Amino acid sequence: MTIDYKKWLFKYKLLHVFMWMLIVLSVLISYYDAEETILSQFAWSLFFVAICAPGFYIAAYTLIPRLLYKRRFFAYISSLIALVVLSTIAGFFIMRGLNKAITGEAIIQGRENDFRLISVLVWDNLLAIACSSTLKIISDRFRIERKLHEVEKEKISTELDFLRSQINPHFLFNVMNTIYFQISKENSQARESMEKLSEMLRYQLYECTSDKIEIGKELTYLKNYVAIQGMRMEQGSDIRLQINEKFPSFRIAPLLIQPLVENAFKHVSHFKEASENKVHIFLGVNGSSELTIYVANTYDKTNNTKLVMNSGGLGIQNLKRRLELLYPDKHTLEIAQKEDVYETTLKIHYDY
Repeated sequence: MTIDYKKWLFKYKLLHVFMWMLIVLSVLISYYDAEETILSQFAWSLFFVAICAPGFYIAAYTLIPRLLYKRRFFAYISSLIALVVLSTIAGFFIMRGLNKAITGEAIIQGRENDFRLISVLVWDNLLAIACSSTLKIISDRFRIERKLHEVEKEKISTELDFLRSQINPHFLFNVMNTIYFQISKENSQARESMEKLSEMLRYQLYECTSDKIEIGKELTYLKNYVAIQGMRMEQGSDIRLQINEKFPSFRIAPLLIQPLVENAFKHVSHFKEASENKVHIFLGVNGSSELTIYVANTYDKTNNTKLVMNSGGLGIQNLKRRLELLYPDKHTLEIAQKEDVYETTLKIHYDY
């Protein structure tokens, strides 16, 4: 088993430890006093850097994402000033308290030395916060550019795959039109199925050409898909598609729901008692612009458990990849296997 040491280092923040040790050494060299022992000076350098560390991480992981990236500039600048002031005050009393606890006397005496220590603390806190902010912005910039590059690459790959697999649509629709009129008028069910199939193909070929599409069109496609899949099930099977009546108008990446529904029909049970075979689908939204898709299907534990557990087929894998690229940090996908039901819940924070 091979270990990705780069990911391992980042995971356990050893690079941060290495960075802080370099800073401790630089502080030790900058304030080195030949009359003091190296061990004591190293300890004080370590304490000094530890005092600046909270400001470093608060600025990078709290102030920048919550204030700067949300364009709350006044609040961001005010918070930085407050952070420097509080870090300096805390550092001043901590350094004096530590020295008194260790040596029994104050670390400094006189206002001049007090002012000198405060000046050093202010400067070091400013430097730590400036460095952390710069590193955070640069790293986020590179991460965003990498994500955009991956999205563009994925889009090009998807378009190429689509072009390779695409059959001439005019030929296909002409053939379906011919078959439709060859079906007897008395066979209304077959004609209706052909119409639904035609609408689905038209949606895939002509509607799904943009990055996002109206949710209403996606729901219409889903209804046709469930209707056709339901015809393949045993008569009397429990198939339900529930969609909230008050569905707001918003745009979403096309064909994100279909893989979940397809997976449910693929792995649904086929008990002799048709009513025991269930596929339940629910779609709803809440006030926080979150779309919820819940899909559940029964399965046969006697011969389908392994298949369900290992059902990470291409459809679900591609869906996970698309969600990571199109809705980073804006989605959750939960897959659970209960006693006799396989459940999938997808939540997406959408934009209007």
